[in-house]
Amino acid sequence: MNINLPGRPFSLALRLTFFISLSTILGFITFTWIMLHSVEDHFAQQDVNDLQQFSTRINEILHSPAAQEPQRVKQLQDLIAGYRDISVLIENSHGETLFSSPQGSKLHLAKEDASFLSHLNSDLNSGDVFLWKAEVNSITGNQSPLINNQTYRVIVASGQASFGGKQQSYQLIIGLSINFHLHYLDALKKKLVAIAIVISLVIIFIIHFAVRQGHQPLRKVSNTIKNITSDKLDERLDSSRVPIELEQLVISFNYMIAKIEDVFNRQANFSADIAHEIRTPITNLVTQTEIALSQSRTQKELEDVLYSSLEEYNRMTKMVSDMLFLAQADNHQLLSEMVIFDLSVEVGKVFDFFEAWAEDRNVALLFNGRSCLITGDPLMYRRVLNNLLSNALRYTPEGRVITVSVLEREHNFELTVENPGAPIPEEHLPRLFDRFYRVDPSRQRKGEGSGIGLAIVKSIVALHHGQIRVESDAVSTRFIISIPRM
Repeated sequence: MNINLPGRPFSLALRLTFFISLSTILGFITFTWIMLHSVEDHFAQQDVNDLQQFSTRINEILHSPAAQEPQRVKQLQDLIAGYRDISVLIENSHGETLFSSPQGSKLHLAKEDASFLSHLNSDLNSGDVFLWKAEVNSITGNQSPLINNQTYRVIVASGQASFGGKQQSYQLIIGLSINFHLHYLDALKKKLVAIAIVISLVIIFIIHFAVRQGHQPLRKVSNTIKNITSDKLDERLDSSRVPIELEQLVISFNYMIAKIEDVFNRQANFSADIAHEIRTPITNLVTQTEIALSQSRTQKELEDVLYSSLEEYNRMTKMVSDMLFLAQADNHQLLSEMVIFDLSVEVGKVFDFFEAWAEDRNVALLFNGRSCLITGDPLMYRRVLNNLLSNALRYTPEGRVITVSVLEREHNFELTVENPGAPIPEEHLPRLFDRFYRVDPSRQRKGEGSGIGLAIVKSIVALHHGQIRVESDAVSTRFIISIPRM
């Protein structure tokens, strides 16, 4: 039976390459993101520390009691001269400029920027730091290209100090341009993106190569399987020479090949057996006909020839009928009537049928058990008993007893047909239910039937979801059928 899948699935190599590459690339991207944010945080913390230290130093200069105002201004100018990206603006409470660094005009213009004012007018504590991006388009009035697209970290502090010979409240605004850091981070991001693309391609190539190499044992197994044909069914794969992931697959394949080989062998034997079985009656018919035609015969002699031919025809008819029965059983076309019936009653009916034959052979029939209700086709079960009893009568010595018993088990019933006689060699027991199989290697017919009676028994039992096995020892031979409960 073909199972139609919704589209051809992706290959295992492609799936493994995709998922392993995706996992590796995601891990690399995560590491890159963490590294970038770590560098960013490092720069930010460094800027804040520099601003706080610079603010502390300026406040120390402004509050120095020993220094005169010109000295403080000189000290501020010397301090600021050592920092290129620092802007300092000191204003009094009226907005008048008390001190401004050479780039302090940027901060003066910044007080007209809405985003800057929003930070400045918020509840900032003295010494707090905020980030401000200055753009010409956002500043009104006198616009300076010096502050176009500049980004600052700004610290604001307040206090009182002596300016112009009097004590005044002041607001200290210090801006640190961080464009150098931002340019470095931007360049680092671009480099990392380019490196990430290259590394991702390399990762995909390496993983694809590794996956392909990893699938090499699977391809070897596939090539070995491809070379196994109908005339090489005896070949087996060595499960010890494949990776552990393929061990169970190889074991299952070997098991499947063993079953196929057995089916092929049985099919070949079956064809030979059919030819053998049919050749004998046809040869008899041809010989008898040639003898009858070789010279004039009386009516009585011709009638004997016809009776003998009729016997061969009946034997061939029975053989064909049994083979047709097995074919129907293989296709599950036989269970036409599933009813509940008493198995012991069917045993009694079969005993009645074989009673005359048993008396003629001086063999007794004995039933042990009680009534048991099962579900199935009673005619089928009667045929099973017919075949088993006919075999038992054929091989039971005179004066002995054939016993049919029914035992109740926990989950099923066991029907046993036991007859005394010579034991069947153990090597023949597994093949007794094969079609046309005979314990006698010469396979000569002795009037014992078509040779497929036990195969029919096994087919009927299997149709009823039961099991049959055979045991043989020096005491007796036993055919045991396990019958499911209702």
